[in-house]
Amino acid sequence: MSLISDQPWYWWLLCVVAGLAYSAVMYWWPRRTDTDKWVRWTASALRFVVVTLLAFLFLSPLTKRVVNEKEKPVVLLLQDNSKSVVLSTDSTYYRTDYAKAVERLTSKLASHYTVESYTYDATLSPSATTDYSGNATDMSQALMAVADRYAGRNVGAVILTGDGIFNQGSDPVSSAHSLSWPLYTVALGDTMPRRDALVAHVRYNRVAYLGSSFPLEITVKALQMAGNKATLTISNGGRRLYTKQLEYAGNNFVSVENVTIDADKAGLQSYVVSLTVGDGETSVRNNSRTLPIEVIDGRQRVAIVAAAPHPDVSALRRSIESNAGYEVSTFLAADFKEPPSKYNLIVLHNLPGKQVPLPAALEPAKSGVPTLFVIGRGTDLPRFNALHTGLEVFTKIDQYNEVTPVWERNFTLFTVDEELGRKAEAFPPLSAPFGEYHLAANMQAAFTCRVGTVGSGDPLMAFGQQQELRYAFVVGEGLWRWMLADYQNSNSHDNFNQLINKMVVYTSLRINKDRFHVTSQGVYTADEPVQFEAELYNDSYEPVNVPEVSLEIKQTGSQQPGNQQEKLTFLFNKSGNGYALNAGIMPPGTYHYTATTSFNGKRLAAGGTFVVEDQMLEELDLRADHATLRTLATQSGAEMVSARDIEQLASLIEKRDDIKTVIYSRTRYSELLNLPLIFILITLLLGAEWVLRKYHGIL
Repeated sequence: MSLISDQPWYWWLLCVVAGLAYSAVMYWWPRRTDTDKWVRWTASALRFVVVTLLAFLFLSPLTKRVVNEKEKPVVLLLQDNSKSVVLSTDSTYYRTDYAKAVERLTSKLASHYTVESYTYDATLSPSATTDYSGNATDMSQALMAVADRYAGRNVGAVILTGDGIFNQGSDPVSSAHSLSWPLYTVALGDTMPRRDALVAHVRYNRVAYLGSSFPLEITVKALQMAGNKATLTISNGGRRLYTKQLEYAGNNFVSVENVTIDADKAGLQSYVVSLTVGDGETSVRNNSRTLPIEVIDGRQRVAIVAAAPHPDVSALRRSIESNAGYEVSTFLAADFKEPPSKYNLIVLHNLPGKQVPLPAALEPAKSGVPTLFVIGRGTDLPRFNALHTGLEVFTKIDQYNEVTPVWERNFTLFTVDEELGRKAEAFPPLSAPFGEYHLAANMQAAFTCRVGTVGSGDPLMAFGQQQELRYAFVVGEGLWRWMLADYQNSNSHDNFNQLINKMVVYTSLRINKDRFHVTSQGVYTADEPVQFEAELYNDSYEPVNVPEVSLEIKQTGSQQPGNQQEKLTFLFNKSGNGYALNAGIMPPGTYHYTATTSFNGKRLAAGGTFVVEDQMLEELDLRADHATLRTLATQSGAEMVSARDIEQLASLIEKRDDIKTVIYSRTRYSELLNLPLIFILITLLLGAEWVLRKYHGIL
């Protein structure tokens, strides 16, 4: 340890002089003869040291010392927690003897290394125990997660257990290149072919339209079942819609069936694709798949009316049509002759225009249709202000600014997630009128303007409602640049489409005048909690949550035979001005729910349907892939061992010369005043002086 001070050397000398002067004045001047010299010399020396030390502390000296810290190598244990492991013939072994072997391995490694345990299925979780409950396996995500989490750490080795089967994410062999440590693998599962037939995959659209037909592409596989026959069936609500006899030709049979089904019933429909079970099949759960398809009664119709041809119109049309639930028509203002009431949303581009007036029928107050305004260089601002839509732009000169969006995180009318908000802020500028903006109090801006590097606070994208009619505003033209920039940055139009569709969905939504609403997500996975939200309004259409709201759920169709449920009853929790309910995880199937409450002497009810999907990813392929595990190990300079030899990994890792304890040297600085020894030393010196003075009667 050494001392450091930024004061010049003569300040140190002054501290010594101060100590000498103080002790001399106290004990030697005026000259005293009533005390022995050795007593005075000792007392003055003690006082000299104390005063010198105190003066020195006023210079704020620092102590410098080098600290060595040892970090033991870290061994990461990643255990497969997916269902496919225990769907093998050795399921009992993996739950008993194998689990004990893992504990013994961990104990052996812990004597030389720091062992940190994780389990992985669809995600990576810090845990040392497995219950094999995961519904999916993503090995690449697990490997990349530890690569990021332990970057820069002294990791000696990674142990990955599993059957090599992955059904989510990318190929783990390519992801493992991000690891700079040896990757030992433990091979679980059975590589022998199994006798099984299954509905391996179904391609379909989540949305269909009433009165139309929709296609299904069904892939059927059969392993080790040559010569057997089965019946492929598609049904809905107990009605058989399609049937076909299949004969398994060979032990590795694959057949792709293309089927067209008529959407003849509106609402959330469950179509069941099933395959009859053959003798000796390993698994029967994968013989059927339930497809939740929302059959919509008619598309939302959108009219884009422009003052003149403009690339924004094409960009908006392409983006809105990316949502299959919308049908878009484009018009020039002079050619629009249809009744506005046939549309759910009207988009006015540069209307009312400087050269082209807004047709009277399209004035929102007369049309009664939600309207989205795109305000640009061609917009007649005084005429636009006269519409009293909730936004007014006043300008004295015909001038325009190039403005970029600033995401307003307190926007609440619909959800703009963090990633979309950040990417939208990187879009190129729009051309917006220079002037004074007035936004009504009942309107909200999702994005405001930035001119150069300065945020003006003026609305760039704003939304709201005026007299039960919804409005949206894009103050600036050049949306087509956003579409091109999105493709340049992300190789797709997804971010631009998502932003435009959120805007269109909010604006086109008709105001629901029902006083009691209950909503659910519609489709849930088997490991996802089923949640509901409810809203209740009084006669003034103000939200209230005074009365209790109950919910009854009844399963109307199960994906698993013999798994019908009784009615379930829940009570909503009051949340803010509304209600919320988490009904927990439910078995796969189709459910109908009814919520009821009583308010002001009236009984109110609302209901709907939701589906819980069983993806059965783990049941689709039960043949272990040890080749992938062997490749992962060998490309990292490690080895693969079988499940029964897992304890050998301790000796294999200990033999490696490249796994060593790392010593980190760190220089630490601290003020001398903060050292407890300094306080103790001063106290002892002063105490010794006091005892000496007291004993010898020095006043």
